[in-house]
Amino acid sequence: MAPAVFLSILIPVYNWDIRELLTRLSAQAESLRDGERVEIIVIDDASSSKFSNKETAGEKAWITYRELTKNIGRAAIRNELLQEASGRYVLFLDADMLPDSDDFVQRYVSEARQGKKILCGGISYLQCKGDDKHYSFYLYKSSRTESLPASVRQKAPWRYLFTSNILLLREIMESVSFDSQFSGYGFEDIEWGIRLSQSHTISHIDNSCSHMGLMGKSEVYSKMRESIPNYGLLLALHPECSSGVGAEALASRLRFLPRFILNLSDNLLSFCFRTLQWNNLLFLLFQLDKAVLLALLLKTTPKSNVTDTGP
Repeated sequence: MAPAVFLSILIPVYNWDIRELLTRLSAQAESLRDGERVEIIVIDDASSSKFSNKETAGEKAWITYRELTKNIGRAAIRNELLQEASGRYVLFLDADMLPDSDDFVQRYVSEARQGKKILCGGISYLQCKGDDKHYSFYLYKSSRTESLPASVRQKAPWRYLFTSNILLLREIMESVSFDSQFSGYGFEDIEWGIRLSQSHTISHIDNSCSHMGLMGKSEVYSKMRESIPNYGLLLALHPECSSGVGAEALASRLRFLPRFILNLSDNLLSFCFRTLQWNNLLFLLFQLDKAVLLALLLKTTPKSNVTDTGP
């Protein structure tokens, strides 16, 4: 009888070719010792037909692959993946990630064997081409907000919990699932991390994956704007954790300005961001505009503990 599955690697896919990721994970899974059985589960969230990974996924018996006919979103698909997992531990990986080391899976298994319950391996850009100016702002921003060593991430464990590379006990995941209120882009992982941290210890280690899904400056900016409703939902659900942190600290003051001033500020910051090229200045403009957009949202849906006096 085959040993029980120790680790389920769960990969949500949307419009991405995962051949290289599956090849690397399969090679590492084959090298594990007896009793460390791994399964890989892939669910495609209604990608366009040109991104079908079905043939690649069918090459190995331990890979399960399924395609959805309707897109259900980043939070819901992770809950869907969990329903199919049978491992004691689950490892969530985004489709556009590539392990930075040949013992990536083994290191997670070793840490889990020592009793760790939640492990965040981190994000890097080691395998990305750094000479493409089209992606320079994205890499600059990410080096300050995401691609950080474990020693820095551990200072605020929930804030740097990225579902693109995280391992945890399956029973924990079953008790603290993703909030399906979060649709679209952004903050579902941070919200989940806040709830995890309330009852469990989150450990950060240096076991990174390179994020290969780089974005140009305009796409980064569009994604930020798209994420604002989810940011507002995060603040509403967890004001005790997110109040006074990041863009919210400035937005909570800006929200008392008249709406037309905020709209003018957004237009000006947007124009400057799209026009200028210096990454350090762009990062400042990016953060300022995020605060302005959040302030506009807070004027529409004010927090119960703040009185909105602006017109």
